[in-house]
Amino acid sequence: MRDIEFYAQVLGLTDPWFVEDVDLSVENKRVDITVSHHEGRLWACPACEAELPVFDHSEKRAWRHLDTGGFPTWLNARPPRVKCPTDGVRQVRLPWAEPRSRFTTAFERLAIDVLKETDISGAANILKMTWDECWGIVERAVARGKAAKKHRVPALIGVDEKAARKGHSNLTLVYDIVGGTVEYIADDRKQASLDGYFDAFSPAQRDTITAVAMDMWEPYINSVKEHLNNAENKIVFDRFHIMKHMGEAVDTVRKGEHSELRWNIETLPSSSKSSQPPSAERRGARLASAWMTLTRKNKGSTARPPKNSRKCGANVVRHGLGRATKGQFQPLAPPLPGLSMERTTGFELATLLLAR
Repeated sequence: MRDIEFYAQVLGLTDPWFVEDVDLSVENKRVDITVSHHEGRLWACPACEAELPVFDHSEKRAWRHLDTGGFPTWLNARPPRVKCPTDGVRQVRLPWAEPRSRFTTAFERLAIDVLKETDISGAANILKMTWDECWGIVERAVARGKAAKKHRVPALIGVDEKAARKGHSNLTLVYDIVGGTVEYIADDRKQASLDGYFDAFSPAQRDTITAVAMDMWEPYINSVKEHLNNAENKIVFDRFHIMKHMGEAVDTVRKGEHSELRWNIETLPSSSKSSQPPSAERRGARLASAWMTLTRKNKGSTARPPKNSRKCGANVVRHGLGRATKGQFQPLAPPLPGLSMERTTGFELATLLLAR
């Protein structure tokens, strides 16, 4: 098979197009394919599809194709133009590339696969392209996807924000929960950002929305209330943000309880060997001893202090279960329900505090 026939098959060219010449330059490490067309054919106007003869040709242009043996391969041609009575002089559609693209469809398909695995800078380095060329391929791919997408309103939609880059640049995303597809993207996270999605549909279409999952961002809530009927019963706050607020509320209560249950330990006797305040471990040991002394007095017990007496005493101080005054420990009044006066671990103390 000759090289001309080979590339005609690879490019998938059909009448009136054919491969006229193939030039391989080992010195320049480049392959140039020249494509031409037969004369006497009618061409469709790209706007109205009217069949018209050739009016003239554009200047010779080159489109990058898939590499051949590691050599960059370029497709060269002079696209024909037609003169339409309605739309004027227009360039005809080309079977190997999209309008305003300098890459063949096969090459753009490869570039999209690479872009899905890395960022634009990485794809540009791999494909030996500029950043702007890669971005142009992305824009054309998005335009094709939007054109092929059906204009519909999912019944279950989600609204979320996404950081576009470092700093405070955010995007608003609307996605189909069932289909798992992104339906809408807008800059920023304002109410107007989400309004653009709802404004694209009629009131009857918006009534088909049964639930909107979102966080508790007020601009999003206001947008849903403005565009949907019975919005209060359609808004569903996502679990992550609910648990986040619950965690913050529990932490706030914990801090308040800790402040209320904190007792004054400044009256503890200081060490006779040092003028510095006693360490937490030594304070815990003294409190544990006071705890057990009070236990024996109350119950007549002869039980020894637990092995973790220092840890137990430290937990007593930390969690506010009692107060040390002049070397004796006084428990809280009224006592905590379920509290054992003999052995209490830090976990049990925390459990009792949360159960109050």
